[in-house]
Amino acid sequence: MYHFLFDAYESYRSRLDDITLIHEFLEEVPLKMGLKTVMPPFVLPYYNSIVPEDCGLSAFVFLEGGHFTIHTFSYRGVFFCDLLYPQAFDTENLRAHIDEAFPAQKVFQNFVERQKEFRVDRPAVDEKKDFGPHLMLNLEDYKGPSTLDSLFAYFDVLPYAIGMTPIMRPYGVRSAAGKKEVISILTMIAESHISLHFFPNEGQAFFDIFSCSFFDTDKVSRELKKGLEGRVTAEVLISRGSKYKDFREERRDKVRYSRQWLKHAHGGHHKT
Repeated sequence: MYHFLFDAYESYRSRLDDITLIHEFLEEVPLKMGLKTVMPPFVLPYYNSIVPEDCGLSAFVFLEGGHFTIHTFSYRGVFFCDLLYPQAFDTENLRAHIDEAFPAQKVFQNFVERQKEFRVDRPAVDEKKDFGPHLMLNLEDYKGPSTLDSLFAYFDVLPYAIGMTPIMRPYGVRSAAGKKEVISILTMIAESHISLHFFPNEGQAFFDIFSCSFFDTDKVSRELKKGLEGRVTAEVLISRGSKYKDFREERRDKVRYSRQWLKHAHGGHHKT
């Protein structure tokens, strides 16, 4: 599995809040890159965040054996993208599409192959400044929930079990990645998303939880391993949104930007 992670700051708020643009982005970019989708994009506006300023849009599309997600925080001018796929893909091409749709001043990106053992090169975790954790599990000899019904039931209660806030019911599909059968499931949480892709013939599963709130990693890891039975071959925890609390826009910035036109009104006699 190949995983592209992209964090961006100081982007255009109007674009990050554009439902049509985000839908078209998730619909068109995989096709332009030769990746196969197995559903139309799902876009969910979220304007009642636990932190009022952290409102925005969450959206995803299932690919054959993977997913493409985007979480925007329009008020903050911040967004996060993830593309997980069984085959390698052109990251420069993907980055060009992201830059075209959602230009940003500051970005962090990684592209990793999620083998039995892997690591992601990121700045040191700083819970006081960063956005939140991203926990990834690779499992062999997977014996956890393995049908659409059982995975739906598990994902339906999982957010509550690990202290997260679901904002939709789980969404699952059965498809094929080449000749390999795959069952994929994802649920959006107020904190971002939880997903799993299970390959029955190989007994492999790939799990992700991305959260905007730091959590008790050991407690969550124990809960996941209890429900997702199997041999964990890789467990990677990274911080997303390095220095998020330094780079995000605050209320005073929003007001200042909205009044820039006053500098040029009536010969520039008005003060902001």
